[in-house]
Amino acid sequence: MFDTGHGQAATDGALLIGQVFREVKMSDAQDKLNWIKNLIQMMCCDRRIDKAEKEFLFRAAKELDVRIDDWNALLKRVLKDERVRYPISDRAKAISALKSLVVMAKADKKVDESEKRYILQFAKFIGVTNRELKEIVSDIDVETLFRPVRQTSGSITALREDFDKIDEFVEVARQNGKEVEVVTFERFLSPATSSDNVVCFHAAEEKDLTIDRCRRLLDNTCAGVVPVLTRFQGFQVRYLLEIGVTKCVIEPIYSSDVHEILALPRQ
Repeated sequence: MFDTGHGQAATDGALLIGQVFREVKMSDAQDKLNWIKNLIQMMCCDRRIDKAEKEFLFRAAKELDVRIDDWNALLKRVLKDERVRYPISDRAKAISALKSLVVMAKADKKVDESEKRYILQFAKFIGVTNRELKEIVSDIDVETLFRPVRQTSGSITALREDFDKIDEFVEVARQNGKEVEVVTFERFLSPATSSDNVVCFHAAEEKDLTIDRCRRLLDNTCAGVVPVLTRFQGFQVRYLLEIGVTKCVIEPIYSSDVHEILALPRQ
């Protein structure tokens, strides 16, 4: 039933961490296999296996580069396990895993109560609030679903100028397991400073100053550049997009914003 020709089993050995997400040290292979195990639990929670759900499972394994020798053996092992949810040590990946559970639940065009319960329990397991879950569910792009497994950077540089709520930004990022380096604009552009971090800077009150800062950052870094704006500065977004910015963030900053910032391709 599960024979797809995928080879080489990924390393097993998940670490149960309880019902609240926290950072744990696991290999990338363990993270990816746990992702697949969560999908298997989701697929089987309504006591039947739908063809569309199975096809999505195989696609997920391919995207994650998890090669399974014996799908039937893995299925039996997962269903016998007392654990029904498996931790993923990187929160950006855990959020994407949560999204993939939603996509799988919708694959057969209907979402059963058992599937809803599993999604809610998994969200709680990784520390996602109800408000965050609503935001996550409403913003799922299947084409970029597995992008976090290809990310190489986990850090952000934030520039102090005009960033009145920089402490809140740093706190949200660190709650999601991401480090933030805070420096001044000129310090960041100094020859002595070199960084592969994604750069976040706050828009100035004057549009022209915002554009000037952004141009200088785009010219002097190979990392992504993300302007942060208040709602009242939203009119500046179109000018920033015109000069090459691909992502802007409107305050307040949410966990999903942090993940999207780190998922940006390098310039």
